[in-house]
This record gives sequence, C-alpha cells and structure tokens, in this order.
Amino acid sequence: MQTSQSHSPAHHRGTNPESPLQVVLSSALAALLALAAFHLSLVASALPPTPEQAVMVGRAIDILDAKGFRTEALLLRHGATFRETDNWLNAIAHKENAFAATNFPFGIVTVYSDFYRRATDDTERAVILLHEAQHLMGKDEKAAYEYVWLHRADLGWTQLAYGTSPTYVTIEQQTREMAPALFNCPSNLWSDCTETLRVVRNEN
Repeated sequence: MQTSQSHSPAHHRGTNPESPLQVVLSSALAALLALAAFHLSLVASALPPTPEQAVMVGRAIDILDAKGFRTEALLLRHGATFRETDNWLNAIAHKENAFAATNFPFGIVTVYSDFYRRATDDTERAVILLHEAQHLMGKDEKAAYEYVWLHRADLGWTQLAYGTSPTYVTIEQQTREMAPALFNCPSNLWSDCTETLRVVRNEN
C-alpha cells in the first residue's frame, strides 16, 4: 500500500513584502538616524564656549548683521553650534594658524583661542566668522577666502586700518595661497586686485 502526500503551498500571514516606497522611507529614516547620531557625537565630544566667549562671539555676529551680512549673521545665530575645543573629527585633522573650523553639513563651528586672544577686536572676529559662515553655506576654502577678501572693506577691515595686525597678516598670507588670482594686478599696491591704491613708478 502506498501513501501519497500532496504538498500544497504554505500560506504565511503577515509577511507581505514591503513596497518600494516603504523601502525608500525605511532607508531614509535609517540615514537620518545615523546622521543624527554622528552629529551628536561631534557635539558631545567638544566643550561649549564659556559665557564670556559666547558674548564675544555674539558681538562679532552683531557686527556682521549691522554691516549688511544678514544671511551670514542669521546662519551663525540659528544654524550653528559653537564649540571651544575640538571634537573627535577635528582632532585628527591637521590645523595651522586656525582661528576657527566648521564641520559642514553639521553646522558645528569650533572657535579656537586665537579668535579670542590674537584677534585685536570684534571687527577682526567678525571677519573670521564671515569666513566660517561661507562654510556653513557649503563653500570650500578657496571660495571662503575669496569672499572675505573681496568684502573685507565692508567691515572696515582694510590694509590702512589693520594691515599690521597679526590676524590681517595671517589671513592675507593664507588668502594669497588659496586665491592667488586676487593678487595678480601689478599696477595695484602689493599686486592686490582689490586695492584701490595704485603703484606710482618714477619714469626717468
């Protein structure tokens, strides 16, 4: 006697495959959670500014706002998280003559001791934050240096007023390295294409 068995397909309840939209939404949520965790790790691994330092940062932002850089001031006030010490990501990066650093797109601005001690006044601090605001908008180093150098006179940060300050000397040197095209005007003083002063040559 033979016993035959028929194998019918099994019916599993509650195992409907996810739709493409659900897969996309799940992936997007996972990515957002990962970014949030990464952002929190950067914030948590660095110290915030002291109350005195926060006041100095605020005064510099106020200058930007008053001088017409309202978009940058808005970003710095409401789109940036300021820190005094390096987070773990900045700690592994080489920095030279740095006044500040920005982690894009996370909006973390680390302000180093030279910002408070080496910059001569709030105007110079505003110049430094103007540079960092460009990074908050996604611009690279070259574009940030170019923008600040082209607009420095709007802040009153000129060769005549600040040319001998350590901050001006450092940033000018860095701008020459990052944006050499701005210093290719031999008829201008110091070959600076943004300078209004002209070189006077004696022709004998």
